[in-house]
Amino acid sequence: MKQLIALFVLFTIGSVSSQAYAHQPVMDMAPRWNGGYGAQTRITHANDTTTTWVEGVYTFKPALRMTLKVPYSDGKTGDAILAMPIKRYKNDGASTSNWGLTPSVRMPTGGGSNWDAGLSLSYSAESKDYYQLYDVYRLGDTTGIDINAGMSHADGKGSSWFTLWDITARDSDSGQYLLSGPVLVYFKGNVIVRGEYKFAVHDNDKQWDGDYLSIGLGMVF
Repeated sequence: MKQLIALFVLFTIGSVSSQAYAHQPVMDMAPRWNGGYGAQTRITHANDTTTTWVEGVYTFKPALRMTLKVPYSDGKTGDAILAMPIKRYKNDGASTSNWGLTPSVRMPTGGGSNWDAGLSLSYSAESKDYYQLYDVYRLGDTTGIDINAGMSHADGKGSSWFTLWDITARDSDSGQYLLSGPVLVYFKGNVIVRGEYKFAVHDNDKQWDGDYLSIGLGMVF
């Protein structure tokens, strides 16, 4: 039962550069019991670069957790992002929702010397048939908005499919871009798998080029 509750509150993530800022391990959902934890790995491809992310979450209590995201690309470790999501939950029968405030810091683990602070405000809700997530954030020189919304399909035997649509907008010193595309998520027991593809609807960013692809696998305990 714990695993099912954890995955019920656990979902999405990003990519290289600014794609990683908003979403939290594991797949934006996490264990909702004291001392719960989870881990996730993602492989993302964007800007002709493939990045492997290793990510984790620890839940001190349902309203407070800690997350860490570390990227690896071209044989090198990138800048890690440490965050402290603070949640306020509301449960109503078969549906649940929460507001989240997430302070974060990006550390120069990639060999640089710059530290960046960030802050995110999010809202997510899930019912028997529908899931939605809205996240507005600032990290360094980047401001972003992420939206996930779509249908959930439970089989009544402890597993579910989510068919979602994602909208990602970014504004930074290098310009602006808007990505959009489908997301497919499957979870069973304490394991969750997520794949997504996003194409460029608008691209006026000197550091962004092309589409975005991500495949992730996460577990909670």
